[in-house]
Amino acid sequence: METEEKYYEEEEEFVINLTIDGTEFEEVEVKVSDPNKTIRDQIASIVAVFELPKIDNGGNPIQYLLGQMLDDGEEPEILEFEDEDGREQALIDYNIQPGDHLHLIAVPIAG
Repeated sequence: METEEKYYEEEEEFVINLTIDGTEFEEVEVKVSDPNKTIRDQIASIVAVFELPKIDNGGNPIQYLLGQMLDDGEEPEILEFEDEDGREQALIDYNIQPGDHLHLIAVPIAG
């Protein structure tokens, strides 16, 4: 399969607009250091940078998901961690471009 690095060149900054649902962070500009990193790694970086909780008030672990806004007013489409073949997905696999708007969604996992 052809590498999709054509969407990203090292020289230009890759900045997305990010809304973290349930927080005051709405459409903040976030520089993506490497759009080829997996979705899991991107989420881990965002959680660390914004110091987001890993456990909710009830003591349940929180799973974070990334969603892409395709149409205004619609629910974000969730970016899957892996494709049908089990291959880890990255932002470039979803054709995420600089300036795109993503949502970070917290989902508590019931125990």
